[in-house]
Amino acid sequence: MKASTWAAVVERAAKPSVALEAKLAGKAGDIVVPEETIFGIVARHHALTGHPASGDTLIELLGRRCVTLATAFPSGLHLISKHLQLPVNTIEELIEGHTILPCFRPFMNSAHYTRIADSMAMGTATNTKITLGLLASRVGAEDVPRFCPVCAGTDCETIGIATWYRAHQFPGVLVCPYHGVPLVAFGCLTQRLKRTQLFLPAAATKWNGQKSVANVDDRALEKLGVVSRLIAQLFLLRGVPLDPLTWRNHYLAHLVDRNLATASMRVRHRALQSALLDFWGSMRNLPPFDGIFARCAGDDSWLTSLYRRPRAAHHPLLHVLLIGFLAESVESFLWIDIPSPAVTSAPDEQASTATECKITALAAEGRSMRQVAKELGLSVNAVLVKAEKIGIGFTRRSKKLDVAVRSRVRRALAAGDTIANIANTTGLSASTVNRILGADRGLQTQRTATIREQRQTQARDKLRAALVASPSAGFKALQTALGADFIWLYRHDRAWLQAQLPTTLRIVERTSSVDWCARDMAMAERVELAAAAILDPSRRPLRVTLNEIGRYTGNASWLDKHLARLPRTAELLSQVLEPAAVFRARQLAWREKHTEDALR
Repeated sequence: MKASTWAAVVERAAKPSVALEAKLAGKAGDIVVPEETIFGIVARHHALTGHPASGDTLIELLGRRCVTLATAFPSGLHLISKHLQLPVNTIEELIEGHTILPCFRPFMNSAHYTRIADSMAMGTATNTKITLGLLASRVGAEDVPRFCPVCAGTDCETIGIATWYRAHQFPGVLVCPYHGVPLVAFGCLTQRLKRTQLFLPAAATKWNGQKSVANVDDRALEKLGVVSRLIAQLFLLRGVPLDPLTWRNHYLAHLVDRNLATASMRVRHRALQSALLDFWGSMRNLPPFDGIFARCAGDDSWLTSLYRRPRAAHHPLLHVLLIGFLAESVESFLWIDIPSPAVTSAPDEQASTATECKITALAAEGRSMRQVAKELGLSVNAVLVKAEKIGIGFTRRSKKLDVAVRSRVRRALAAGDTIANIANTTGLSASTVNRILGADRGLQTQRTATIREQRQTQARDKLRAALVASPSAGFKALQTALGADFIWLYRHDRAWLQAQLPTTLRIVERTSSVDWCARDMAMAERVELAAAAILDPSRRPLRVTLNEIGRYTGNASWLDKHLARLPRTAELLSQVLEPAAVFRARQLAWREKHTEDALR
């Protein structure tokens, strides 16, 4: 795609943020371009190999044809790095510089992050979106390839073709963080089309389904630019030890500075929610922000859980929305002094006294501690502290369990009794019984062995009864009669099951109707003819690959599945298959010859 194609949108490009350095540009011949996605690296390699189909490149790099190379969390990075000889020292360096995973690191446990990175490097990252909670989040987990027209024009001038950059692929980034222009998105992957194809922006523009946010007003475009620049800054956030509690402390410090929290770190929830919605109001109708802001109000909103004591991880986009409201950049947000909680002021004392009066009145009505907390918009622990201060006692479940009851529960668990039955007979909750069980690994092992023994005895008794009723019953008849019991024995007690079944003599004659020697000779001749046809100098060059020969002979399955039975064909294939370097030389020679013929 020519650079002039994108010239019309350059005028709308905005200046990059002061806290965000300009993206480093690549140059012609680079295997890897700075900030390029793994999908972009492999797609550019596919465009240079001359393979007629994406499956050929995927077989070359990953050993499989029908595999989707994800744009967000790709798998098999060690194979890609090895076959492409990428200029990186470690796979971790490849993940840090060319995937969107580093944006999640500041908001999650380090061991959890390491496990996901290892699965992307050496294993299969198919469950990464589930592990990160993206499928259940309000942001969504769709893979929507996006590119910036200005970045594409620059790529055409520097590296010769436009590619994909990771900052553009992050959910919620609808504007280029470096130029401020709307990104062009393609729904081909979300529609389950082209999912195994390797393509670049130049090829994607020919498909239907492309869209952008070019119709939004300037104010919404400005806010979208703020979000995208903050996301790009998070990619560069390295060497700073962060955890959810650190983010919470910074949030509270900024809220105190903005007068949205008291000096004692008590947040004014309603005022904060109203101010945040007003700040981002211009883009509240744009996906995925429409679903996010729809759940912003109320005591159980995601906004409230960000500045309270962390109990779960949240999507980085939610943090970005609060950071963008409180500061101009991630750097200015982090380097703020975190004040210590101040002594309660007189107005706060009056508010605390009023709250205590309300607790007293609600407790007199017979409300529970949880109902009082919901009524006043406080946590259960806050209500408990205030109630103890004013001398009000709520009915609470005892934290200590009687020794006799605990022993009774342990005996029932060891005997293999069900959790529901134990809870009913002891008067405890199911969660309490599970906590007793989870605290003792020896008890867990004993319970597992007892349940297995009971299940084995039950299944064996039913099989013996069935054999007494029908001594000559075979495998299929017993399976139909016993159902789940027979399947359990087959999976967990197979040796005993086979010893009980009546013995039957089965004679299986293995015959083959194929003369593989004759087929090998015929196939070798057809491969030789196919190779000669592909190498015909009068035709446009095609690389001699196993798949191409399979298409010419019409027996691709023989070459894929039965090549071990065709030794002469296998030997001939090792001689005629064409390496990539030889094909490129032949392709260049053909082009030079036809160029000379055209000039004549």
